[in-house]
Amino acid sequence: MRNRIVTITTLLIAAVALTAALPVLADEKPAETAVYAVPHLTEGSTVKDLAGALAGIKGVVAAKPDSAGTKFLVTFSPDKTAPDALTAAVTKVSPEAKFEGVKAADGKAADQSACGKCPSKATCGAKK
Repeated sequence: MRNRIVTITTLLIAAVALTAALPVLADEKPAETAVYAVPHLTEGSTVKDLAGALAGIKGVVAAKPDSAGTKFLVTFSPDKTAPDALTAAVTKVSPEAKFEGVKAADGKAADQSACGKCPSKATCGAKK
């Protein structure tokens, strides 16, 4: 009987804690992707330099070229950073880069970040 009371009490406490946390989780905005046209994206270390510069910005989830290699995509949390901060970092590395806009992020955005600073894809962005 005592074990049941302890179990029920523990479940009630967990339910109350979860209920209190849900509004905070629900208010978080979904990730977005800033799109940049970057000349010479396929040359040398341009991608790595861009991704490295963006890795220091809190809220950046992934930074990589698109599949065609013509655009550079920066997926970020709009609650933690803004496109202006991203653009400043991108144009510092590639002054000719042009900001093209923001779109909804792909659900697999963090799968292949190009910054090279994470030990594995599984932990990519976990410390930001």
